[in-house]
Amino acid sequence: MSQNSHSKYMNYSYESAEELYEEAPCGYVSFSSNGTIYNLNKTLLDWLGYQKEELVEKKKFQDLFKIGGKIFFETHFFPLIRIQGFVNEINFDVVKKDKTSIPTLINVKEIKGSSTESNRYRATIFDITDRKKYEKELLNAKLKAESASKAKAEFLATMSHEIRTPLNAIHGIANLIAKTPLNEQQREYSDILKLSSENLLGLINNLLDLSKIESKEVSLEKKSFSLRTLTDALMHTFEVKCREKGVELRSHIDDEIPEFISGDPIKLNQILINLIGNAIKFTSKGFISLEILLKEKMDTNALLEFKVRDTGIGIPEEKIPRIFQEFSQASYDISLEYGGTGLGLTICQKLLKLHDSSMEVNSEPGKGSEFSFEIEYDIYNEYNPTASKLFEEVEDKLFDAARVLVVEDNPINVFVISEYLKEWKLNYDTADNGQKAINAVKENEYDIILMDIHMPVMNGFEAASSIRSLHLNKQPIILALSATSKEHIQEKLSHSGIDDYISKPFGPEDLFKVLTHYLKSYDNPKPKFKENLEIKTHETKKQKNDSSENLKREPSFNLERLVKMANNRSEFLEKFIHNTSISFEDYLKDFEIACLERSHEKTGELIHKITMSVYYIQANRLNSSLSDFRESVKSGEFTSCELQTKSDEIKKEFQTIIRGLRATDAESLLKNF
Repeated sequence: MSQNSHSKYMNYSYESAEELYEEAPCGYVSFSSNGTIYNLNKTLLDWLGYQKEELVEKKKFQDLFKIGGKIFFETHFFPLIRIQGFVNEINFDVVKKDKTSIPTLINVKEIKGSSTESNRYRATIFDITDRKKYEKELLNAKLKAESASKAKAEFLATMSHEIRTPLNAIHGIANLIAKTPLNEQQREYSDILKLSSENLLGLINNLLDLSKIESKEVSLEKKSFSLRTLTDALMHTFEVKCREKGVELRSHIDDEIPEFISGDPIKLNQILINLIGNAIKFTSKGFISLEILLKEKMDTNALLEFKVRDTGIGIPEEKIPRIFQEFSQASYDISLEYGGTGLGLTICQKLLKLHDSSMEVNSEPGKGSEFSFEIEYDIYNEYNPTASKLFEEVEDKLFDAARVLVVEDNPINVFVISEYLKEWKLNYDTADNGQKAINAVKENEYDIILMDIHMPVMNGFEAASSIRSLHLNKQPIILALSATSKEHIQEKLSHSGIDDYISKPFGPEDLFKVLTHYLKSYDNPKPKFKENLEIKTHETKKQKNDSSENLKREPSFNLERLVKMANNRSEFLEKFIHNTSISFEDYLKDFEIACLERSHEKTGELIHKITMSVYYIQANRLNSSLSDFRESVKSGEFTSCELQTKSDEIKKEFQTIIRGLRATDAESLLKNF
């Protein structure tokens, strides 16, 4: 290439680069360490309505923001840039020359200066006006849909109740008429009236059930009941109808299913009534059966499978999805011939969703159908001893030779679990990350590893996977400790070779039961992961339903649970309170960093980290406020000032707890309880 050609090429490249900078679809601005603007592109000038000379060296970058944004920039945003050298995707409203504003996303990068020059900063600015508009439209559409759904539910509930009152009277009169002396024609009229009123009453009841479920008025109760008694009652309910149709009604319950289980018998009964009622409607010969099988039995839980089979008309495979839609049946002809509202299976599916389950259907036209589902129930046991009492009843030899490794980075959790293990006279070691756990396993033989999932250096999944790859004389049982729901990590648990899962927060009884369970059944040197087994902890109904108003009235923390855990050990209590106050100071620093970065991920990590501490001291309001703050940051619907207000309230809550813990005397606390 000649020198002339090279010169032309360089000029062309320079012009292209300059044009790309000036005409870019985003705004560029460069500013000094005090914010003074020294360059910006044409795109940004066009957005703002300024001439270049009106801004360069005459305004600071932060002067382009509203007052709240300017304060946030100077107190949070700029300090964070200086700490880490960049900040990505922060929302600011940029003020134009005509005093109107545009919503933007801003990225800033620090450019290090030489020894004689100060650092400079480059910002990339994206106009998100259209995105905000779409978000607003989506939100409005969502609100309208929710409003329409609520109006529909209220209308259905009101009309259903209004119709039900006179309908009950009609049904009652029809029954009374049927008991009087009637001629053949009158008897026929009476039967039609009775049957029609029953069908209409069934429709109204289904509408009511559906409206209650959709408006979230339905929740699961928890009470003990006998599955065999419930099944017997169901068989008696339907035996007359089956006899009239010449259809055999069968039932079978596995002998190994516990006599009493704990759950919601009314919802289960409603599901089975719908399924058996449908089977009777569509079956004219053969049989209908209810089969209840034990899929898996744990110490405290039983997974049951329910199957309702019939030899009725069956359903074509392509029409199966239709039967779960509201007011739909497999076909219009079926609706005409057999009647019905098309709501029964919809209600069943929604009730099963409350149980974290769903309906499976296998069917063949002309041969029949099978509807099945699974529900996990607690095994009912009136005797519910404390961990101390349980320990007294366990064979001494069970824990004597056992050795446990506690892998947990949170010092409070390590302290509490260690105290439990000491009380139960279990030998144990600790490690505060996955790598240290691997080193410990190479040097020592463990029966059980209690493995936290979220840790620095190496997380629990990686550590478990590495341990499984080691050639050990005896592979340990690995139990995951996590506040994350099992559904979100099920696949990782299985792939990493973790045997089971304990949900945080957990009490001493929960931990004791699972340790006893695995130490008793420790026969297999290479344990197999049990996909359906989860040691669940139990929240009280009050904990689940605490409203924000109730939380406002609660104290910042409550040490009653901690005192019970201490079991009159003032040294344990004093040490725990001291460690917790120190940890909460660290948590406050973590929260301040999450605020600076506007990071819902870091807030989520903090929530995970403090789960057990919050459980022990019952700091429910703090936990709720942190969750609310995380969702607020994630949604992007709140202004900088609103988020600042929320974060300030949370910081005050942290400080109140820290001051309160520091002022607490263990001896006095034990005397007061």
